[in-house]
Amino acid sequence: MPVQWIKKGLVTLVAVLTFGLITPAPPAHDLDKQNDQQNLHESETARTSTHEQNAQQSEQSDDSWRSSNEKMQLIKGLSAYVSREALTQGKQKFGTRIGEKLSDPYITEVVPVFINAVKEISMARDKTWIRSLDITHAPAAGYGERIIHVYNTLSGQEVAKLHVRRNHPPQAGYAFQFHYHTVLDGFKDHHEIKTIYWGKNMPPKWQNTPIET
Repeated sequence: MPVQWIKKGLVTLVAVLTFGLITPAPPAHDLDKQNDQQNLHESETARTSTHEQNAQQSEQSDDSWRSSNEKMQLIKGLSAYVSREALTQGKQKFGTRIGEKLSDPYITEVVPVFINAVKEISMARDKTWIRSLDITHAPAAGYGERIIHVYNTLSGQEVAKLHVRRNHPPQAGYAFQFHYHTVLDGFKDHHEIKTIYWGKNMPPKWQNTPIET
């Protein structure tokens, strides 16, 4: 038998014996599509996980500062918490029209002064007392002065108040006067922070945000 016939027979025999055991490799473009789909799935999974972690951290952030065992860290965490809430509730109180004029000086000049007052009060207290502090979540609407109050959750006693009053001296137009009160002087003193002139026309009520149509 010729040698070439023997070779062909061996090749045929091997092909029969290995039939179904060797899977042909998919085309290169199919592999690229599979890899793209896998990468997309992994990316979506990672984004979902990150979003869930951020949401959990956000939910825990308001109380996380209380866990510190160092007094100065507690005061630092409390200050950040009160500052964040003062900004949020100030925006809520001002509404759209007033907020356009008051937001910048309120953020850069008013809130920092109030935070310093909160720090001063906290420095004279122990860690347990500092951890017990919290803030109100109801800035006054209409013509009320309250922006945010800091109080002790154990005693219910208020310890610091951030207010804004409408002033209208005769022949002088309208202005907003920011001030605070603290427990250090029994809330007797009126600590003025800043007065911002509004104009001759009466400003809208607090929390007066026009409804978009």
